[in-house]
Amino acid sequence: MEKSVLKLESNTDKGSTFRTIFKTRHGRVVFLSVQLHDSLCTIQDCFYLDRNQGRTGPARYSARPQMLRTIKFPAEQLLSVIEAELDKKFYGVIYTQDENTGLPLDEYIRKKAEQENRKYRFLIMVGEGECHNDLPARLRTRLKNKLHRSIYVELAYYKEGQGVVKHCCYCDRQYKRQDIQMIPPMLTSCFFPYTKQGILTLLNHEICCDFTHILVTDGIYLDSNHTPLCGAV
Repeated sequence: MEKSVLKLESNTDKGSTFRTIFKTRHGRVVFLSVQLHDSLCTIQDCFYLDRNQGRTGPARYSARPQMLRTIKFPAEQLLSVIEAELDKKFYGVIYTQDENTGLPLDEYIRKKAEQENRKYRFLIMVGEGECHNDLPARLRTRLKNKLHRSIYVELAYYKEGQGVVKHCCYCDRQYKRQDIQMIPPMLTSCFFPYTKQGILTLLNHEICCDFTHILVTDGIYLDSNHTPLCGAV
């Protein structure tokens, strides 16, 4: 397996501040910004990119990794701090200047997401019923999210172009009480635009997925087979 190297991209022409986006060992997506001065490194900003992205303004960038405690340290300790507190092991670091240098934060994140989304990651859903916005009125799936949790999702058309989350729960653990069904705590929305993009936005932002396209099929019996149809490998 190829060893990971941390690529830090310059944020300014002077090259004293750098930023990057990487995926942790547990599938979380982290934005990291650091400043180098003499032999010291200071973490200027750090937040999860797979949380709160359905919000607007500063709230989008408020999901700070709770394990991150060390903010200022000798520059040679950067990789050890990332490994211990940000759940990612790198074997080297490269400092670069490229076309992303000087971009505002929102634009930088958008461009990096576009580069990542050149890969296809299909959300497979089983559809039933009359079509609305080219989607069946009932959509169900079992998926595995980026945290490697298996989740059952059931969506339905509601009215006026809106969909509703009928059911969503973890399906990979047994609890002492058989009637307990745990809803992913990040899921806060009940209604959403009943379109392919609306569904992708809902699942990607609120149950920690990274799908790029939707495939709708039929003839798959989700109630008799609990194997996830799609998601994290």
